[in-house]
Amino acid sequence: MSKKVIVTIIMLIAIVLGGLFYAYQSGYLFPNYLTIFHAGSLSVPLQKIGEEFSHKHPRIRISFESSGSVDAVRKITDLNKSCDILAIADWILIPKMMYDDNYASWVIIFASNEMVIAYTDKSEYSNEIDSANWYKILSKDDVTIGRSDPNCDPCGYRALMVFQLASIYYSDPSINTTLWEHENTIVKPKSVELLALLEAGQLDYAFEYKSVAVQHHLKYVELPEEINLSNWTLRDYYVQVNVTISKGDEKVVIKGAPILYGITIPSNAKHSSDAIEFIKFMLSEDGRNIIDECGQNPIYPAYTDDLARVPLELKEFVQELLG
Repeated sequence: MSKKVIVTIIMLIAIVLGGLFYAYQSGYLFPNYLTIFHAGSLSVPLQKIGEEFSHKHPRIRISFESSGSVDAVRKITDLNKSCDILAIADWILIPKMMYDDNYASWVIIFASNEMVIAYTDKSEYSNEIDSANWYKILSKDDVTIGRSDPNCDPCGYRALMVFQLASIYYSDPSINTTLWEHENTIVKPKSVELLALLEAGQLDYAFEYKSVAVQHHLKYVELPEEINLSNWTLRDYYVQVNVTISKGDEKVVIKGAPILYGITIPSNAKHSSDAIEFIKFMLSEDGRNIIDECGQNPIYPAYTDDLARVPLELKEFVQELLG
């Protein structure tokens, strides 16, 4: 074999090996897959956080699976599905529905939100509704309102809490009954499914999180803090109300509380190390900025119900945030 042929072969081998190394480093070869079950209201911020995270960790591919938060938990507890990260719109569901059977053992609280009433220019009485008369407008027979299923989605049971809190705030018990039993009500498994109906004019008003209304450029009515579940200092006021939801054959009572988002790594996660890196990025300044831009309020520093339960590497990161 001539020297020229040998050199050519060596060059070809070097090119192939270089290409394989680049493909490995870039994530095209043997990528790691990270599965995230999440609340529908987290779709936009998590997608954006995922894009930035992937730039820093090109070997990690992310699969997002959106649903109502209760359904996201049940995929794990009832259907035995596996995911690497669970991020939901009500942190309390994790200890309430997962701790006892060891599906998860910790939760980090990372963002807050508030309830609003979303609408468009097509909505009946759109030029009249405001923060003072909203419940009177929604009570009208020719108005169609939408909310999500409380057994599937925290936004659904929070809408029912809004009705109860409005009755207390306005000293009118009929508000709760009238809105809860309104004949022209459309209920969907998750609140984001109401958006298409709203924009198509099939719904006049929908109970949504403020972040969802902001992300989809919808008009919305802001509610008093005593009603919108946004203010941590009013937690003792919110706890006056509650909603009972179904967990299989069981009933779970959810008490009124400020809207706080929670994240965990379930016990059956297959890629815990990558999940920890994702959560660390989400809690970082870059991640918090994305959450803020998407209309939610990042909680800084993030906190947990029990720091001792959090995995060591993540615990150290949270402790740094706490100072």
